[in-house]
Amino acid sequence: MAKALDQIRVLDFSWSVAGPTVTQIMAAHGAEVIKVEWPTHADPMRTSMFAVDTPATLDSGAFFSTLNIGKDSLTLNVGTEPGRDVIRRLIAASDVVVESFSAGMMRRWGFDYQTMSGLNPGIIYLSVSGFGHSGPYERYETWGPTAQAFNGLTASSGLPGREPAGWGYSYMDVCAGYLGAVALFAALHQRHTSGQGQYIDVAQTEAGLALTGAAMLDADVNQRTTERPGFPPGNRAIWPGVPNGHGLRGEVGAPYGLYPTLGGGLNDYCAITVLNQTQWEALVQASGQSAWGSDQRFASHQSRVRYQTALDQAIGQWTETIDKYQLMDRLQAAGVPAGALQSASDLMERDPQLAARQVFVELDHPRLGRHRYESIPIKYSASPVAYEPKWPLLSSSNQPVLHDVAGLSDEAINQLNQLGITWPESLERDALIEGSLW
Repeated sequence: MAKALDQIRVLDFSWSVAGPTVTQIMAAHGAEVIKVEWPTHADPMRTSMFAVDTPATLDSGAFFSTLNIGKDSLTLNVGTEPGRDVIRRLIAASDVVVESFSAGMMRRWGFDYQTMSGLNPGIIYLSVSGFGHSGPYERYETWGPTAQAFNGLTASSGLPGREPAGWGYSYMDVCAGYLGAVALFAALHQRHTSGQGQYIDVAQTEAGLALTGAAMLDADVNQRTTERPGFPPGNRAIWPGVPNGHGLRGEVGAPYGLYPTLGGGLNDYCAITVLNQTQWEALVQASGQSAWGSDQRFASHQSRVRYQTALDQAIGQWTETIDKYQLMDRLQAAGVPAGALQSASDLMERDPQLAARQVFVELDHPRLGRHRYESIPIKYSASPVAYEPKWPLLSSSNQPVLHDVAGLSDEAINQLNQLGITWPESLERDALIEGSLW
């Protein structure tokens, strides 16, 4: 079956996380994505987060490979006039341009939307930045964590009575990436009906506002603010203690908690919840522990809550002999709410739902070998979403892009190589990480 974005070509100037997330989604839907870089100022994700057993090169970054599956590579110095002439040719032959630079970079190169549309009236130009390309904050530089601090997510996270914990991962990069992909799908649909392209401006800080909904609801309904007493106390690394807050679980059960399972490891636990007599009798039946049913301390809900320490000990002695997934399946089948505690490794290796949905797919990377990658969490009945097992190894697509897309002759391509406008694949680039060029 044809993919949804077959025949769509994307010229990708983006780097880091937000922009590459957009183009990764486009590639998974069948688009031809040409990632444009210059090795001495390449995507910073090429130089971070390497696997411990992999040599550190510009083509072997583990996180970079995750964000850039299915893309081609063009190494081109856009800071030169011959390089910009190649870009003009590529814009004329493309459907979409994506970039995630700070505001003004593309304009300084001479490629604002007006110029692009003059080259190609159907071009769709998407920019992803911290605050968008307008307003007084336009030139502020941000990363995911700083965008999260701006829109209130950092202050709203953490335990009651403690200083804000912040969000450890760049959620704003991912949110902006998915929002940008949705915007491109809509713009492509409109172009299909009107024949006209357009400019799309995505701001990370605005993309994350939807995640503040719970805090806004809490403030509106309960008149409860996320502001913590005593914070901010000033320019200090350690905050003074503040009174503990209070939280209500909203339900009372026994047994109710995490119980040890076979293996005895840090994550070898299973959550079990019993809220009524029916669930208790089902637990006794499923466990085969008839003594629990005849123990007067556990005869009623109120009594089980009163003696829940003894109950927890009895249940723990039983559960620690059973694998957590087998225990979960057995109790759920009996009508007892239960769930295995899962580590990140469990989710990758054992979670049956993620396996059934094929959330992780195995692909062979030319530098990293065979590894699992997170797939796009979308299923179509008529247009499959799947990664092509290729990556933008620096310069690996120079010849076909310059010849087939830009329409340059072999002689012209050789001249660009000789002038240093392109970076030939034969040139040594592995040394760039530790060498003077980087």
